[in-house]
Amino acid sequence: MYYMSIVFGLIALAIGLYLFYVYDYQRRINRLTHNWPGPPSLPIIGHLHILAKLVGGPRPFKRATELVNCYLKDHRGKLWLGTRLYLLDCNPKDIQALCSAQQLLQKTKDYSMFENWLCSGIFTSDVEKWTQRRKMLTPAFNYGMIKQFVNIFERQARILLPRFAALAESGEPVDFFQLVSCYTLDTICETALGVSVNAQSGKKSDYFDAVREILHIIDYRLKNIFYRNSFIYSCTKLFQRERKVLKILHGFTEGIINERLEQIQSDAINRNNSSIENAETGGKQPLSFLDTLLQATTPDGRPLKVQDIREEVDTIIYGGFDLTAATLKFFMYSMTMHMEYQKLCREEVWQICGKNKDDPITMEQVRQLDYMEMCLKETLRMYPSGPITARRATADCQINEFLIPKGSDVIISPMYMGRCKDFFPDPLVFKPERWARDAQPKIEASTFIPFMSGARSCVGQRYAMVMMKLVLAHLLRNFLFEPIGEKQEKARLIFIITLHTSSPYYCRVKAIE
Repeated sequence: MYYMSIVFGLIALAIGLYLFYVYDYQRRINRLTHNWPGPPSLPIIGHLHILAKLVGGPRPFKRATELVNCYLKDHRGKLWLGTRLYLLDCNPKDIQALCSAQQLLQKTKDYSMFENWLCSGIFTSDVEKWTQRRKMLTPAFNYGMIKQFVNIFERQARILLPRFAALAESGEPVDFFQLVSCYTLDTICETALGVSVNAQSGKKSDYFDAVREILHIIDYRLKNIFYRNSFIYSCTKLFQRERKVLKILHGFTEGIINERLEQIQSDAINRNNSSIENAETGGKQPLSFLDTLLQATTPDGRPLKVQDIREEVDTIIYGGFDLTAATLKFFMYSMTMHMEYQKLCREEVWQICGKNKDDPITMEQVRQLDYMEMCLKETLRMYPSGPITARRATADCQINEFLIPKGSDVIISPMYMGRCKDFFPDPLVFKPERWARDAQPKIEASTFIPFMSGARSCVGQRYAMVMMKLVLAHLLRNFLFEPIGEKQEKARLIFIITLHTSSPYYCRVKAIE
């Protein structure tokens, strides 16, 4: 009994010392960040009680907006979640410095939830590795590479059109996201790996199902405080399910990589250069992202390992598949909410690309679709696929007169900025004309960041815009998209890694004769 008392006493002392350390740490950091506004916090737990109300209550987006509007000042604020300090900074004066500061290039621990799938690819990697990989991948997204991918965008769009035509003929409601996500997955896989996964065939695709499931698994982990702990998570059934899903995902990608390596080696033996020829230099086969990575080397001159290649290809597929499909869904949702804008987009497509549905749409025509781009930008303003992004301060960082302490997490929200009345008049109104060249007031680049800004911005943003404009041009040239009822029902938004609607978005499709 005596020894038990000593043990309990030591445990109580350790807990007391830890709580004192947390209290003292929070007090010191609060003194350094005194000019960051925020709601009153409680000792030790900080603002966890507020977070619990947001996560557990109904309509979290609305409640979060109310919290932000109540406590933010000059679009800055801070929250303590236990010992972790989160600084929200959406002030346009800070954005360029926030996105470019060397101390803020590190992703936060939240991104480690992706590592079982994406490992340490460019999306999740630390600063040193990210710097090397960014230089390696940038050439794969230049104008010349994207231009040769247009043939793939076009071919996959031609597969998509009959699927819409069948639904137009039957009159059935269309789950728009389901169809376009099949298109984006086939397109990104063909450009990334050189092969299509045939998601648009309508047949069951293990790879397609695995990608959708892994995204839901990651989302569940992000929202469950206990599952964030790797040890606790490894003891769950969800972890066992994730292992099976990852076996499908990694097995598929590695299989393609190994096949491509064997083909290149075989061609080298037979002195056949066709497998590495670029289409622009006379070859018939476009150079995929995979080919770019197979030809890349590490800083010490060695070729990349299969796992290095796989993690980058998987990262490209994630970005090009789910994020792009979500943007296409919100674009068409906006077009059925505002039929007059859909009409103007269609008339522009007819004027530039012609009414002949058999004619291909070229890169030059895509570049001329200015009004469609205005509508896409307005979609990205209101419905950015990535509503928030987070960076960890690897050292103390001074942004204007505000200190960001080492170890704190900085939150930047493209969605908050896009819907802020200080930056966009009538922010909740879909107004493509605000993007016209002569529009007033002029939109500042630092207030519109759906692809982020600075050093760690999205490397594939130009690729995504070309792909989206081309497939939308085909869809609008061929079909009229209408709401199911008299008026499009307003969507309720949810955050499942990317921004989505709580219910599937359905519309009705009519063929244009």
